[in-house]
Amino acid sequence: MGRLWLALLLLAALAGCGGESAEKYLEQGIKEFQNQNYDGAIASYEKAIKLEPRAAAAYNLLGMAYRFKYNQLGKPELREKEIAAFQKATEIDPKFWMAMINLGATYYAMGEKAQAASWFKKALEINPNHPEKPQLEKMIAEGEKRS
Repeated sequence: MGRLWLALLLLAALAGCGGESAEKYLEQGIKEFQNQNYDGAIASYEKAIKLEPRAAAAYNLLGMAYRFKYNQLGKPELREKEIAAFQKATEIDPKFWMAMINLGATYYAMGEKAQAASWFKKALEINPNHPEKPQLEKMIAEGEKRS
């Protein structure tokens, strides 16, 4: 979902978390993520979350770090942590459509297209003008065929 997503995630992370220290750790995590140091990014995001436990954007970024680490190593426990982080982001902020799309993308990649469709639909209800709406609608249709 490209650089646009990363820019949006970074903006949301900085806007969604108060406190100078949490922001410092988020910025550090973003740098680690960009350098493909996913362990470092995870550690930084977890420090930010300790300081700001209601920071949905920090959980979303944590989920992304786990996704990329999972893609490197393929360990199922990393996928579980990825899902848990995205779910926590949506629990904290039920209108956080970026986390919903990320969660949907995870389920889609796992072949759980009906579950992915549910998250994509929720995200489009909140953000009906999403720039990737046609692609998301195709994935929703795939998921609805399977259910």
